Amino acid sequence: MTKKQFFNVLVGLVIPFVGIIGGVILFRHSEFFVLGFPILYFWMFLWFILTSICISFSWYFFDRKEFG
Repeated sequence: MTKKQFFNVLVGLVIPFVGIIGGVILFRHSEFFVLGFPILYFWMFLWFILTSICISFSWYFFDRKEFG
């Protein structure tokens, strides 16, 4: 695996995976609310958006040049 592929996988897959799993572990017993939602639900929905941003960054910085 080249350095470029490593960073591509890191940004596109590993960061979202660690963010989601880390939040589940961190907030599973929490009773806090954010905007009326339990913080765990808010965290999961936030990572829907952040995962899309991570995948977009991964494409823009690592794969964009390969698609003409």
